[in-house]
Amino acid sequence: MRIHQSNTTGKNNIQANRRAGVALMYTLLAVLVASSLIAVTMAAATVAHRNAQVTRYDTQAQYLAEGAVEAAKKQVQVAIANWSPVPPSGSTPVGGQMIQYQIHPSGFSTIVTDPSGIQTVVNGYEIDSTAQANGAQSAAHRVINARATPLFQYAVFYDSDLEIQPGPDMTIRGRVHTNHDMYLGSGATLTFNTNYLHSAGNIYRNRKDDPSQSPGTVQIRNWVSNPFDAAEPLVYTRMNSQSQMSALGVTTTSGYDSRFSTGYDQNGNGNFSDSGDWLAFAPGALAYWAQPAGYGQTGATVMTHEHGVTESVVPGAQSTAMYEPNANGDYNWDAATQRYVPVPPGTGSYSAGYYHSHADLSVITFADGTWKAYSATNVDITAAVSSAISIRQIYDARQSNGANVKVQITDIDLGLLALTGKFPANGLLYAGNYGEGTGTNAKGIRLKNGSTLAGRLTVATPDPLYVWGDFNTVGEKPAAVICDAINLLSNAWNDTKTVGTLPVATNTTYNTAVVTGNTETVGSNYNGGLENLPRFHENWSGKTSTIKGSFVKAWFSQYATNGWVYGGDRYQAPLRNWSYNTAFNNVANLPPFTPMTVTAEDIVSW
Repeated sequence: MRIHQSNTTGKNNIQANRRAGVALMYTLLAVLVASSLIAVTMAAATVAHRNAQVTRYDTQAQYLAEGAVEAAKKQVQVAIANWSPVPPSGSTPVGGQMIQYQIHPSGFSTIVTDPSGIQTVVNGYEIDSTAQANGAQSAAHRVINARATPLFQYAVFYDSDLEIQPGPDMTIRGRVHTNHDMYLGSGATLTFNTNYLHSAGNIYRNRKDDPSQSPGTVQIRNWVSNPFDAAEPLVYTRMNSQSQMSALGVTTTSGYDSRFSTGYDQNGNGNFSDSGDWLAFAPGALAYWAQPAGYGQTGATVMTHEHGVTESVVPGAQSTAMYEPNANGDYNWDAATQRYVPVPPGTGSYSAGYYHSHADLSVITFADGTWKAYSATNVDITAAVSSAISIRQIYDARQSNGANVKVQITDIDLGLLALTGKFPANGLLYAGNYGEGTGTNAKGIRLKNGSTLAGRLTVATPDPLYVWGDFNTVGEKPAAVICDAINLLSNAWNDTKTVGTLPVATNTTYNTAVVTGNTETVGSNYNGGLENLPRFHENWSGKTSTIKGSFVKAWFSQYATNGWVYGGDRYQAPLRNWSYNTAFNNVANLPPFTPMTVTAEDIVSW
C-alpha cells in the first residue's frame, strides 16, 4: 500500500510539473506576443506622431505663406490708393516670422462701368509666397483684381464707423460705404435712395453713443440697376427699429439689424417664409432689399461683411502732409530756421507730400505768421499773389472750447487770385502751416469769395479748412476740398464772433466734394455723426445749408481735435439740403486729382 501510494504521488507531481511547464511556456509566449504588440504599437504611435508633426508643420508653413499673401494683397491696395508704384516684393511679420512675398502684374487691365455710370479701373496681380516651419516648406499663390473707384463717386464714404442720427428728415441719394460698422437712426425719417448701402462691418439700428436708443424711421430703397434713372421703380422697405419690431410682436436687441442673427419663426414650423416670420438679418438683408417684384434684374441694396463686403482702402492723411520722410528725398529739416530746405535730389531725408508736390500753386505759412507762395517749379511768386492772401484771426468756439482766444487762419481770396493770373492751371492748390497744434493752436486755411471759380479746383491742406460764403455757385466747376476738418461759414459771417456770442447765418450754398477728418465717438461722447461732419459756427436755425458733392471721412482729425458740442456759442443746426453731385458719375466731371478708393477681390488661389 505505501509503495502504491508513493507511485501515485510521483505521477501527480510529474503531471503537475508538466502542466506548470506548459503554462509557463504559454505565459512566456503571451509575454512575447504582448511585447511585440507593444513594440508595434509604440512604433506605429511614433510614426503617427512623426506624421502628425509633419502635417502640423506643413499646415503651419501653409498658414504663414497664405498670411504673407494676404498682407501683400493689402499692400497692393495701399500703394494704388496712395499713388505709389505697387512693389514687386516685400516682407511682412506673420506668426513671429518675417515672410517674403512677390507681386507681379498679371497683364489683365480694364475699365468697367455700372448702369449708373460709375467707373472702376481694374488691374490684375499675381502674388506668391513661400514659408518654412521646422523644416517643412509650403507655398501660396493667388491672383487678385485690384479695383480702383474714384472716391467722389460715393455720396458718403467713411473709413471708420459711420453714424447717421439727424434730427429732422434726411435723404441720402447715392452710394454709401463704411469700412467699419454703420449706426442708423433719426429723430424723424432717414431715407436712402440708393442701390448701394454697404458696411465692411455690421449695420446697427441704434445709436453708438447710446445703444439703448433705436429712434425714428429708416427706409431704404429696394435694388434697381440705376437708381439715378427716374424711370426705375421706386420702392422702399423699412429697416425696423426696436419699437417697430416690438409692435409686430418680435423682441430684438436693437431692431432689425446685424444683431438679429437667429430670425423669428412665429408658428415654430421651421419655415421662415410664413406670414409673421422674419429671416435672420444676413439672409434677410438680401431678401428684403432685393429688386422690386417683377423687376427683370437681381441685386440687393443692403450688404455687410457677412455678404462679402471688404475694406476699401483710401489715401491716408499723410497724402496732405507738407513733407513726408523719404530716405532719398529732396529736403532736409533745418533746426536753425525751423523750416524744410531743399537739398540736391536724393540726398535729403524728406520729400514734399503728394498734393504738395503736384500743386501748381502752393501757399505756405510759417510759424512767425509770414507766408510765401510758390509755383509748380518751386519759384517764389509771393509778390504776384500778395493781393489775394492775408493772415487773419477768428473765433472758433469749438476749438477755443470756452477760452476767449482766436485761431490764426491764412485767407485765400479766390476771386482776387483769379485776377492775378496765378489761379492753378492744373486745378490743384496746396496750402499749409508750419507749427500746427490743437485747440486754438490749430492754424487753419480759409477760402473766401469763391462763388465763381476761374477753373476746376481742388484745394488740399493738412490743416482745418474754413469755406466762407457761397462756393462754386456761378458757372459751377468740378471742385473739391481735402482737409483736417471742414468748417462752413455762411454769407452773413463777418469775423466779429466772440466768446459767448452766436451770429445769425443766412442761406448759403457749397458745391464741392469734401474729404475730411472728424473725431471719434467714445462712450457717450457723440462725434456729431454724418449730419455734423461739416462744422458750423453760427445760428443756422431756420436757414438752409445747401451742399452738393460727396462726403468722405478718410481719417481722424489731427489738429481740429476738440469734440462736438451742440448749442451755446458753438452753433444751431441748419436745414440740411445736402445731395450727391450726380455729375460725378461721369469721370470727365470729377475734380482735379480725385483720390481713389481701392478694393481687391480674389480670383483664384492654389
